[in-house]
Amino acid sequence: MTNPYDPQNPVKPDFFGGRKHILDTINTRIDKARTQKQSGGVLVYGYRGAGKTSLLKKIISIAVPFVENQPQSNAISIYRRLSKTTSDVELYQMLTEDLIQEIHQRKSLLEKLRSIPGQISSAKIPLADIEFKLEESEGEISQYHRWRSLVRSLGNADFVLIALDDADFLSPEALGNLKSIVEEQNKIPVILAVSGGIEFEERLVDNYFPIARIFSGASFNVGEFEFKEMKEVLINPLIGQNTHWTEDGFKEAHNLSRGYPYLVQCIASASYIENGAIDSPRVKASLNAALNIGKPWLNHELETASDNDFLSFLKIAESGKMAFKSSELSEMGIAPPYIGRLVSLGVLKKISRGRYDMVKAPIIAYYHVLLRGLKTST
Repeated sequence: MTNPYDPQNPVKPDFFGGRKHILDTINTRIDKARTQKQSGGVLVYGYRGAGKTSLLKKIISIAVPFVENQPQSNAISIYRRLSKTTSDVELYQMLTEDLIQEIHQRKSLLEKLRSIPGQISSAKIPLADIEFKLEESEGEISQYHRWRSLVRSLGNADFVLIALDDADFLSPEALGNLKSIVEEQNKIPVILAVSGGIEFEERLVDNYFPIARIFSGASFNVGEFEFKEMKEVLINPLIGQNTHWTEDGFKEAHNLSRGYPYLVQCIASASYIENGAIDSPRVKASLNAALNIGKPWLNHELETASDNDFLSFLKIAESGKMAFKSSELSEMGIAPPYIGRLVSLGVLKKISRGRYDMVKAPIIAYYHVLLRGLKTST
């Protein structure tokens, strides 16, 4: 059978595990959109490899579930991953194009099913009677007005879910328009699910506070899995298989990965065995293979760092915090010269006198400590 653990791609929604508190908030947002026509925003942020894209894909599957390639919801979802600086004009153009494409795909599915004798009736196809029309004047209208016209012309959709991955690439003008997208007075509510890097939420609060308000009560720092969450993540892909994890296998995987999502997937993928038990000895024996999976990304991070650099980085990472006072770092046993060293390496960023943020992903420390076989107190 195919190895169900795939570190190089987002986790399939059916295999998703953990993050229950976030999904509870999502379900509440969806319920309010359907029953109260209330728009809202959800923000997830965190370090690279923390599973933000997997979480957005899961959110989409909750909002618009599919069975045998057929949508089971009257909602519409669009997903866009940003990879370059995106202006407000480009943002509206993307959203408009994606929404029109989604509507056309729904209509094409309906027409296809209608043409097959004995297939499901049109009354049972969500969005069967959706209608939209873009009325343009003789002159060109702005991308903003195209988007607004499209949303206002939607027929029987419950809501529109917009999932924006890596929203760090949005220009200041585009960020400002997120508020307009959510707060526009439309008969069809909009749910905005946005992901960004570890500093994205702070950037919104410090520089774009009116925008941050749309995520009030629904802003989540996505970090390591708790042990119970990690077990769910490892068990879900094996449902229906004869492969199983033992309790000591779970503990070993969590001990090695510290619960960091990408490293959990690397260890699970390397440890997988068909029709067998994944126990502690197998996980330990698969460690080199697991580290090799992460090599293309992680091996090139902090190549010039010493063993002591990584041990200091590990202490910071294991604290579970991202902001520190110099006194807190000293209490961890990190001497002032080493604080400066970590700043020069880009692990820490000095915010003000005696205050620092951790900007490198914890997984970098976890990976290199394992790779180098460094002795730690844990």
